[in-house]
Amino acid sequence: MTNLPDAPFSARNRGAHRQIDLDFPITAKIGLSHLLLDLINRDFISNWTTVANELQRIARIPPIEYETSKVASYQLAKKHAQEALGVLHWDKTYDFCERLYSYLAKEIGYNQYDEYHVVTSKSEVQAFIASGLQRLFAEEELAFEFKDGLVLRRGRRHTVDITTRAQVVLGDSRLLGARKHYDKAMKFFRERTNPDYENCVKEAVCAVEAAGKALFPTAKATTLGDLAKWLGNTKEVTVPKTLAQITTAIYAYRSGGQGVGHGGAEGGAATAEVAEYVLAVCASQIIYFVDVSNPPESDVVF
Repeated sequence: MTNLPDAPFSARNRGAHRQIDLDFPITAKIGLSHLLLDLINRDFISNWTTVANELQRIARIPPIEYETSKVASYQLAKKHAQEALGVLHWDKTYDFCERLYSYLAKEIGYNQYDEYHVVTSKSEVQAFIASGLQRLFAEEELAFEFKDGLVLRRGRRHTVDITTRAQVVLGDSRLLGARKHYDKAMKFFRERTNPDYENCVKEAVCAVEAAGKALFPTAKATTLGDLAKWLGNTKEVTVPKTLAQITTAIYAYRSGGQGVGHGGAEGGAATAEVAEYVLAVCASQIIYFVDVSNPPESDVVF
């Protein structure tokens, strides 16, 4: 996976903010044009003709044949590429970013004495493109990240960190069922054009429930609510009652949230902010359950 740069100062300095969703603003497109120019100058992608034809394909504009050997034709390709990018719908622009990484990126090398030498591998070029796109997304406050060649719904830095940790913990073979639920929750949240926040919440809470049942079989819990009651009263593990109430709270929202579960309509809408909060809380709950179920061994007294 590409090691992506930290957010630039302008993004860090803004602090808490609402990210731009369902849009790829003109300023971001200008930034993308600068990245394209840099990539062409470095020979990381072929030329403006290739860029223009790919943008025309994505935008369903009839293809135009250019003669790269002629300056006027090449300049026309650059003009058409910029025009096509300017009118490209926001979701199609993200499609272009993925194609820029997967299709337009190319290896750099040369032939010498009938032997081909690689100067810059395609994977290195792709790493450079991914870094540039990630920085652009951060500078423009876009609600997405570029990861492993795909545009994904990002979430705040804390959410990304805690969900990543939870997914590592969910590698435990006992938690296969919980992992399936949490992966579904992440997929619903990260869907670019039509995120499903209601099902994101439902699957995230189901992941906590599945993890709890697997880690605490003696609780014989049927629901997460049952497990929360057991955690608050059992002496088998040490969980403060107030922390057990967090489990009760997320289960209550899963049951009563608008459109989330059991036909609930009075618990409030599952917005992007709510879904992200529940994802983070559920990740923390799973990590905590694993820690509680595996207490550190006592020191042996000699």
